[in-house]
Amino acid sequence: MNSTKPFVAIVFPTERSETSTRFDGFGRRLQKAGGFPDHDIVTVALENLAYSIDEDGQAHVINVPTGHDLADAAFVYLKSWEVMPEEAAALAQYLFYSGVAFVDTLALGMGISKLVTMFRMWGNGVRVPYTLYVRRSDRLSEVLSSEQGALLGETFILKDIIGAKGKMNFLVTRDESLKIIAENPEVHFICQRFIPNDGDYRVGIYMDKPGFIIKRVGSGESHLNNTSAGGHAEYVPVDQAPTRLITIAKKASRASELQVAGVDVIQDSQTKKMFVLEVNQGSQIVTGAFVQENIAAFNEHMNAALKGRYARTRKQPRRMIGRRSIAKLPELGIDRVVAKIDTGAYSSTLHAENIRVEHDADGDRVLSFEIAPSDQLQTQSMQPITTSTKDFFVQKVRSSNGQVQERYSIKTKMNLEGRIFPAIVTLSDRSEMGFPLLIGRRLLRSRFLVNVELNEENESEWKY
Repeated sequence: MNSTKPFVAIVFPTERSETSTRFDGFGRRLQKAGGFPDHDIVTVALENLAYSIDEDGQAHVINVPTGHDLADAAFVYLKSWEVMPEEAAALAQYLFYSGVAFVDTLALGMGISKLVTMFRMWGNGVRVPYTLYVRRSDRLSEVLSSEQGALLGETFILKDIIGAKGKMNFLVTRDESLKIIAENPEVHFICQRFIPNDGDYRVGIYMDKPGFIIKRVGSGESHLNNTSAGGHAEYVPVDQAPTRLITIAKKASRASELQVAGVDVIQDSQTKKMFVLEVNQGSQIVTGAFVQENIAAFNEHMNAALKGRYARTRKQPRRMIGRRSIAKLPELGIDRVVAKIDTGAYSSTLHAENIRVEHDADGDRVLSFEIAPSDQLQTQSMQPITTSTKDFFVQKVRSSNGQVQERYSIKTKMNLEGRIFPAIVTLSDRSEMGFPLLIGRRLLRSRFLVNVELNEENESEWKY
């Protein structure tokens, strides 16, 4: 679809014919009746979505047939998703943490699989191994043959998204993975990069506190470290465990919203980075290795919970932000820019000059614009810069005086308050405004809680 319009995604479980009212025909009827006049409608099937999370904290959910990333949608409607709750829940997590409006939000609370766990980890900033999932085996084969698949490495982990105790967990090549998938059509597999390691840790987090830790080392007969697969377990007293290990495990437990969690953490023997492999409900409390130590730890924390009349606390936003902030837009060459936080605005707008559409040597449309440094905007080169992109579209924006205008919008990465995330910003001449960057609700949603009392004493920081 070659269009500059923003799009609305309608998501069904399975792909059907173009005329079916349970697929493309649904959106066509809506538009025929006057719905979404300023948007394109993209019909998507959950079974066709390629879910991926990389080890730099970036995630994508791509509709394989069209190449659309669902984070780019203006709005997403999940239709009849209950027949595929795991895929729907993972998509809902992705949309929620990407700041994309969607219904029904009931899907956020669904899902128990490894796929959903990985997206909960990603949304809360917990590092996981490079992860790839497509429900349909033919679509998975297609993605495994692409650049996305190559990131898994020559051999990678293939495991059941519902599996436990190392069952249906394989170290495979691409061809081996396709053979296993074909032989087990009732199983839905997730792919992950194999982390070279000297063992892994199982951390029992009970009521947000570490209670039980073992280090597991495989027998050498397989890639698994699980004691159920023949691995050896070593008891690790909590006060002797690495601080980083406990911090990661607690963060993973909170992200999964489990008050009793068994968090599996592995350290890459080459890079020394730690990754969360899984978060399990419970932690083999009365079975497995070092049972007596685990039972004692569990009882201790449960008794403390009873005495304190423990109740699940309300989940709070990850960051609090004030009336102003300093942002970075590295892909645009902007090292620092003062941003006004405006919950009354939906879109975010960046000051730019000489905004124009040109054509490159191939005849493709290119949006070009200039960014000049000022006392509130600092470029990486300290000089005015001209930027061009083919990835742009037009959207209607209501200005501060109430007028509806058409503005060019671009996709870029933003660094704000220590978080890096994909952002859509419109371009406009803001020379008469107080600040060169305005950040609206779409970027704030699910990421920041705005406290207007912050920054009152920091006026000097907004110029440099």
